[in-house]
Amino acid sequence: MVLVSLLGFILRVEHALTFDGPKRGADYNVYVEGVRWTLEHRQAFNFSPSVNYQVRYQPPGWFVVAGVVLALTKSERAIASLAVLGWALRQYLLMKLLRQTVKNRWTQFVVLWLHSVLPLSVLIDGKVNSEGFHSTIFLVAAYALFRMERAARAQTRIGFRLAFAFGLIAGLCLLTKATSVILVVTAALVLGFRGFQLLREQGAHAAFARIFGPALVSVVVWTACVGWWCGPNLVKYHHPFPHPWDLEPATFHAGLEQPLFYRRPLGWALPVEWSSYLSFPVIQGPKHPIPNFWAYSVIGTWSDLYNRGFCRLKGGPMTDQVWGGNGGFMSGGGAIWSVSYRCIDNFSRLAWAGLPLSFFAAFGTLSSAWHGLRRCGATLVMPTLTLLGLFFVMLFALKYPLDDNAVLNPRYFMPIVAPMALCLGIWLDRLRPRSWQRAFVYSLTYAATFAVSVFLVYQRFGS
Repeated sequence: MVLVSLLGFILRVEHALTFDGPKRGADYNVYVEGVRWTLEHRQAFNFSPSVNYQVRYQPPGWFVVAGVVLALTKSERAIASLAVLGWALRQYLLMKLLRQTVKNRWTQFVVLWLHSVLPLSVLIDGKVNSEGFHSTIFLVAAYALFRMERAARAQTRIGFRLAFAFGLIAGLCLLTKATSVILVVTAALVLGFRGFQLLREQGAHAAFARIFGPALVSVVVWTACVGWWCGPNLVKYHHPFPHPWDLEPATFHAGLEQPLFYRRPLGWALPVEWSSYLSFPVIQGPKHPIPNFWAYSVIGTWSDLYNRGFCRLKGGPMTDQVWGGNGGFMSGGGAIWSVSYRCIDNFSRLAWAGLPLSFFAAFGTLSSAWHGLRRCGATLVMPTLTLLGLFFVMLFALKYPLDDNAVLNPRYFMPIVAPMALCLGIWLDRLRPRSWQRAFVYSLTYAATFAVSVFLVYQRFGS
């Protein structure tokens, strides 16, 4: 466990040290612009026209903390330390969660190993943007909610200090990224379900004293934490977290005039467009191929398809045909968008290795949710967070179409990486001992995780 965690940390540190800014994608320029604007004006930009439209709608949390790092170090690259150190904290919290939910040490090991080498996490946690930092605060809040759930199942009440901590951390998380609202929805669903069980068994007084009262403390603290940001947005824009497309007339985005479910064909949600991604995972234009939601999600997670990962490193033949580099659909041309053929080849290999792990993780999440509903001793927090996280990304892809494509960046899945990995471990641990099913699943999980590790290291250091 120590060795694979060290491998994951070294890969992220190396990526942060060699990251070459705007030539490696992930909206580097606009994030740095937002950090410098925040540092200079000492306030949240909140739709200021002087800031790039890609970040002007985002909450101020990460930009404030990144501004402090930039002011102290005078280095843009140092901002990536928020994500790198944050991943180390996430790895530690995942280990604690595994020890409380999974008995088998080999299961704990393979889950931590997978969390260490997941390509999307490695390549995002070394970049200068808010995803890694947000994922860390998200998991801290999720861990607090997990402890609240455990207290709700025990004979004692949820502690008010724990409830206060969850409300505060969940509020700070929401001030970093709007998708953190799923923490509140998950808390309402899980604590409501546990409270209803207690209500039937011991009555209203016990349910309020042990669950609903402390939960109310979390609500008050969370509201006070986010109210100063969401309140003015509600008054001015009629939305707590408005997107720029919500504020612009339909003449800018004609697709938004269509009814919600007419905006793209049903194929965006059906798993029918895999081959083009597995053989040559690139975007050659706005419609070739049309990104299918599931293919985009799965393959992007294992190969960092969208953010281009290591593809901008020098060495070997390059092509500017990828991501519309010389086709005019992305600005900058081949000088900005060229990538190596070696990287494209490794993309498809990583995707094949990741497919069985994706299937197992998805099945494990559903199994953990069902197990949590049936047994009071099992957790509902982590599978609920995973399922809601996936659902909210689907809603975003449906609500904001762009050029007939699903507007989907795989890094949107970063917050649910650790919860889904934990669900995988819970499912693996529950497989019947000494059965052929357990032997098959464990063998394939270990083999695929090893393959991902090898391909990831080769993609960076191979020739």
